[in-house]
Amino acid sequence: MSLFNSHNSDNIEIRPRFKLVSKFSKDEIITKIKTELPNQDEVKATIKGNHIFLTIIDKNQHYWSPVMEVVVEKYRANKNKSYIRCLVGPKQSIWVMLMFFYIAVGVLAFFGGLYGLAKWNLGKESVFIWAVPVAILLYGVIYLTSKYGQRKGRDQVLYLVSFLYHSINDNEIERL
Repeated sequence: MSLFNSHNSDNIEIRPRFKLVSKFSKDEIITKIKTELPNQDEVKATIKGNHIFLTIIDKNQHYWSPVMEVVVEKYRANKNKSYIRCLVGPKQSIWVMLMFFYIAVGVLAFFGGLYGLAKWNLGKESVFIWAVPVAILLYGVIYLTSKYGQRKGRDQVLYLVSFLYHSINDNEIERL
């Protein structure tokens, strides 16, 4: 089961992404999103050039609330169209924390396992030999935690995706 109806069937994906092609120009799409923001009260946006960060309003946010980064560019295959790249994930602070845990566990597993293996090759007992199996277990815990967060934020992700589609309002929009 993927996070939302995605063409990508990778269920391991922690930060889902999708791409769209629209008949509207880059500036028209950004204007459409800016115009649609005041017409609803669930989504807020930060717009910096051709980057749009869509989030749920503060009063409805929780720890696992998603952020959708939307990048609008000219489509290379047809200059009259726009290419829209979307990346959905947790807030930056949550993402950095998860990556820190992944890296820390990996480094500890590598050096702890290396030290434990060296001791074991010398015929000595070492508790560090357990660093690798413990790291695999911790990787599983971190991954399951991120999947739990994804499930908690699923409805908000669907709302952000729906807001994007409705604000662009292109009946010929193509999903790549």
